[in-house]
Amino acid sequence: MMYRAIVIACLWLVSACGSGGGGNGGAGSSPTNVLTVTVGGSEICTNVNSPCTQVTICQPGTSTCQTISDMLVDTGSTGVRIFGSVLSIPLQQEVESPGQPIGECQFFADGSALWGSVQLADVVLAGEPAVTVPIHVIAATFAGQTSTQNPCNNPVETDPQEAEFNGILGIGLLTHDCGTSCEINDNNNRYFSCTASTCGSIAAPLSTQVQNPVWLLPSDNNGVILTLPNVPSAGAPSLSGSVILGIGTASNNSPSPNISTFTTNQDGSLTTVYNGTTFPESIIDTGSNGYFFPDSTLPVCPIPQQDFYCPPAAINLSATLFSVNGRQAPVPFQVANAASLLRTGNAVFSNLGGPSPSSSPTFDWGLPFFLGRVVFVAIEGQSSTLGTGPLYAF
Repeated sequence: MMYRAIVIACLWLVSACGSGGGGNGGAGSSPTNVLTVTVGGSEICTNVNSPCTQVTICQPGTSTCQTISDMLVDTGSTGVRIFGSVLSIPLQQEVESPGQPIGECQFFADGSALWGSVQLADVVLAGEPAVTVPIHVIAATFAGQTSTQNPCNNPVETDPQEAEFNGILGIGLLTHDCGTSCEINDNNNRYFSCTASTCGSIAAPLSTQVQNPVWLLPSDNNGVILTLPNVPSAGAPSLSGSVILGIGTASNNSPSPNISTFTTNQDGSLTTVYNGTTFPESIIDTGSNGYFFPDSTLPVCPIPQQDFYCPPAAINLSATLFSVNGRQAPVPFQVANAASLLRTGNAVFSNLGGPSPSSSPTFDWGLPFFLGRVVFVAIEGQSSTLGTGPLYAF
């Protein structure tokens, strides 16, 4: 799951990576299997360390399409999610067998949630063929609900400007956002059937669940590669990188022979050991804008940066990653004073860190982990030259 700490800061962002609502048209001039990713410089994706791209959505089987900019690239979640307020083309509502519309609650580790309908769309990534897939259309008022009264039993996001994205491109390790547990359990509190303003939890067949569009591609369907440059210790105002679709399927996505693979458990988690504490549900997640982990020796920043650590000087730290296939590797990282970093006006930082939620302490390797690395994300059940996913490699 994504952990999206909100930074309340005045950021001076330069250039622009697209308009807030998106426009009609194709997926741009990138190579067939490459999505351009930008951090900083957006009108919507203004949260620090938020990598964004664009995705084209079409009515299934037609050329009626809309390209949506400012889509948060999230390796910690699964599926396409778009605010209905920026979607200008009608899509087909997914329904339960009696004909009632299906809605979904998507929860995140920072306590935020998204509510909306599940609809069928053709999704186009870069220059790849369109794939028909259920997506999550975010709307707090779907099925007569509100931002505070809804099946999520949680306040839900209502506005792209406040959420700081137009949508989410979830291209993590899993094919479906809930999988078997929601397929066999009608009390999952994730998928709902709605009649008028009454919604009840239902078992959702895999075919109607929100899914990772990458695994449905005719080729380049076994995973993605994230390539993002490093930044100086004081950060950078913006950067540009890539999501490359496929692993070992084209000349631009072949892994080097000395790359290390880290197989995860079925939920897409690894184990991290930090300061003698074991965190068995660790994630590697572009949707998290920092390293998030518990450490009582690191001072937390005062309000409004209380989601981050503020040590007096930058501290060099290390943790060890363990995979289920027995591989382990120490990973050095740095945490600097977040308040000082944010005062620079930069939007990209390699040393931003904060405490994980006290209710579920874990180790979240967020976007800083990806800076200066080439990270492979291999999808569950899909074979590649790295092996069969789910696994990470770097």
